[in-house]
Formats: sequence, C-alpha cells, structure tokens
Amino acid sequence: MLDRVARTVLQGTRRHKRVLLACLYALLILALYLAPGVFRPRSVEEARVFVASFGALAPAVYVILYTLRPLLLFPGLILNLAAGILFPPLLGIPCLLLGGLGSATVLFVLARTGAGRTFLDRYGGKWGGRIHRYLSAEDSAFTHMLWLRTVPIFPYDAISLAAGCTPLPSGTFAAATVLGMLPGAIAFNIIGNGLGTDAGLAASALSLAAAFGIPLVCWHRKKGKNPWKRM
Repeated sequence: MLDRVARTVLQGTRRHKRVLLACLYALLILALYLAPGVFRPRSVEEARVFVASFGALAPAVYVILYTLRPLLLFPGLILNLAAGILFPPLLGIPCLLLGGLGSATVLFVLARTGAGRTFLDRYGGKWGGRIHRYLSAEDSAFTHMLWLRTVPIFPYDAISLAAGCTPLPSGTFAAATVLGMLPGAIAFNIIGNGLGTDAGLAASALSLAAAFGIPLVCWHRKKGKNPWKRM
C-alpha cells in the first residue's frame, strides 16, 4: 500500500516537473519573440544579407540560425532557399542538413524533457495517437521516421515535437531526419543556385518533382488509398 502511494506521488512529482519545464520553455520562446533586436528574417533576401555579412563565418552562422529557428519563430523555408543562394552545393547541402537536424533536435528535446507526452495525449487527438503508435514500433522505428521525414505532407516541426513524445531513440531520430532531409536539401540548393536562369528553372522543377513527388507516390502505393490506415 505504501509502495503504491509512493509510486503515485513520485509519478505526480515528475509530471509536475515536466509541466513546469514546458511552461519555462514557452516563456523563453515568448521572451525571444518579444525581445527587441533579435534577428528574425522575413524573406530569403533578408536571411541572405544577414548571413553573408559574416564573411568566412557565414556557414557557421547559417547553421546556428537554423538551429535556433524554432525558438525565433520563423519559417524554415526561408533558410532552405537561402542555402542555395549563399553557398555552392557542396557547402550548402551539408549546412542545410546540419541546420535542419539542429532545428529538429531542439524541438525533439523540448518535447522529451517537457510535458510533451501529456500534451500529445490530451490535445493530439487521433493524429497524435497514430503518430505515437507509428513511431513506437521498435522493429521499424527508423523506417517509419524516415517516411515521416521524406513524404512532404507531414509538417516538419510537428513531427519533431511528436517524435520527442515517443520512446523513439534519439540516434534513430537523428539518422532518419538527416537521411529524410537529403532529397529536399539537394532540391533546395539546386533551386537557389539556379534562380534567374531558364536552365535553373527547369532544373528546379525536376528536382522538386524528384525530391517530393516520388516519395509521395511511393507512400501512397505502399499504404494504399488511405495511408493512415496502417499507422
């Protein structure tokens, strides 16, 4: 009886700590959003000018800015497109992958150390339950995470948060995230490098179709008419 009470109290204490951490995270994000002087790009050109102003340190600044993006609350698409404009492909692709992984990891850690599972159960609805079951399958967790990263219908940040609420190992999350981002990273760098030219426009269209169209078709063929039925 006493052991049961002790376990209940301990679980309640852990839950309250996680809720407190989640509140602190929310306050941090709000403070960064309201703080004057914090750089928050509103366009690709604005991001390009800011990063390029650091000269030789531009690649490192790009990765850091992308990593902090979830806390600064601006769209990742801005930095995705900026990578191809700022850097040649052999540099732009690794920078985009590192920044994207950093951004995803921030959200993953916030969810795992905060009250992510509590919020997912309470507010995630059927979608949250499906994602949790899908990523909790130990024998195919990497493949499932890879699908969620590769197929463009799944929101990047939401998946990062949801993954942090599951038992998915962090190494599996990181590996699947990088591999799943690779086709998109290549496509965005081709787009950025080809802006303003007819050949670049054609290459951009082909790269987008390959990076996002092929995984989407494969997903539907694998899962049938309703891809969610097996999740």
